[in-house]
Amino acid sequence: MGAQHIAFQGEVQLLNWSDTNNGGAKIVLQLADAEDLEKFKAMTVRKGKQAGQRLAVVMVEIGDDEQPIEQPEPKQKPGMLCVMACTFCADPMFQDWLNTFGDGPRVDTETDAKVIICEMCGIDSRKELDTDKFAATRFHTLVREPFLAWRAAQ
Repeated sequence: MGAQHIAFQGEVQLLNWSDTNNGGAKIVLQLADAEDLEKFKAMTVRKGKQAGQRLAVVMVEIGDDEQPIEQPEPKQKPGMLCVMACTFCADPMFQDWLNTFGDGPRVDTETDAKVIICEMCGIDSRKELDTDKFAATRFHTLVREPFLAWRAAQ
């Protein structure tokens, strides 16, 4: 006969959380049914009534309709290349540099500069510069290095 696993599957309610320098990150959950506590008691009995067992946990917030609540994606801060590209786009000198090419539409605004960077790097958003290695390479070789060289010569 194989090993038996003690498993808990059920609803819990988050009562509290804390994060301290000496206690670490903790959460306190309330079980929906007192009988569910027996599964946790069984874990500690096997270990000499000591807590500290490691558990794999998957939790999903549910609404009053008992369905999972859609969570917004966490907003990520822009990375270094995105910030650099945004800074370049807002720089009138960068816009002037883009206008030296002469074969495209005139660049007069930050938005115009953004469109050209995206086209040159093959991306839809400057944020992709931080996640797409090929776009990052194109940004460095086609935009950053030539612009900085041009600016230094001015």
